[in-house]
Amino acid sequence: MAVLKRKGDFDRVFRQGKRYRGRALTLACVGRPEGALRAAFVAGKAVGGAVRRNRQRRRLREAFRQLAPPTELPADLVFVAQPAAAKVAFTALSREMATLLRRAGLLPTSERSVHEAAP
Repeated sequence: MAVLKRKGDFDRVFRQGKRYRGRALTLACVGRPEGALRAAFVAGKAVGGAVRRNRQRRRLREAFRQLAPPTELPADLVFVAQPAAAKVAFTALSREMATLLRRAGLLPTSERSVHEAAP
C-alpha cells in the first residue's frame, strides 16, 4: 500500500470523492485512472492533543493493515478519525473500518474479518 502525501491529492479526494460516515470514522475515497491503492489516516485537533492524535493514526493504520484490502485497486482513501475514535476499542474501530470499506465497495461483502468471527 502506498501512502497519500501531497496536498493536491488530499484536496482531490475531499473535493471529488464520496464520503462514508460511521460513528468513529469517516472514509473519503475516489478512484484513479491507474496505479495502486493509496491511503492516508487523519486525526484532527478535535480528537485531542498530539499524543492522542498520533495514537489514533497508528490504530487506523494497523486496522487497515489487518483488513488487507486488494492493493491493486486504483483508488485513493482518506480515513478521518472522529473524536469518538479515541473512546472505542480497537476491535470496534476495525469492525467499523471494514463496514465503511464494504459500503464503498472496496471489500467483498461475503468476506468476514477475524474481528467479526462469531465467538
